[in-house]
Amino acid sequence: MACGTAQHAVYFSQRMPHLAWQPSDIADAIKSSNMWISEAALNNLMPALKLDVTKGPWPVGEYDYIYCANLIHFVSALSVEKIFNGINSHLKQDGRVAIYGPFNNHGFTSEGNKNLDAWLKSDVNPAAGIKELEEIKILAERHNLRLETNERMPANNHLLIFKRL
Repeated sequence: MACGTAQHAVYFSQRMPHLAWQPSDIADAIKSSNMWISEAALNNLMPALKLDVTKGPWPVGEYDYIYCANLIHFVSALSVEKIFNGINSHLKQDGRVAIYGPFNNHGFTSEGNKNLDAWLKSDVNPAAGIKELEEIKILAERHNLRLETNERMPANNHLLIFKRL
């Protein structure tokens, strides 16, 4: 979800050819996404689907894995709730969801994250902002997901891996 230019989808599908990749994004982003996907010409990478994760039901099937990068901090807490509803409806039993991006840990973890949060709220969406990791974990648990891994990444980001119970 939220594949943007589809650079992540191309990168991962090149390195994991044993997995089929189905990128998705809102309607306005699909054209540029599919340009990258078409140029890559990979057998395991399908054209991006139109998907507004804040509206349900999602027009997709069930998946073993769901990957979400740099989305959670761009949307409101209500939208994050809707995202987890969708994940819960479309992730297979014992499936995994990977969520990449910045998260707070009892407040901002860096000056850069504080500045990013201010920019998101002023220039993107007043309801957007970096979410607290503990709140994401609680939300995930309410949607039958348990945090398996919290991998720290460069630039104060995290890769959270949840397993569907």
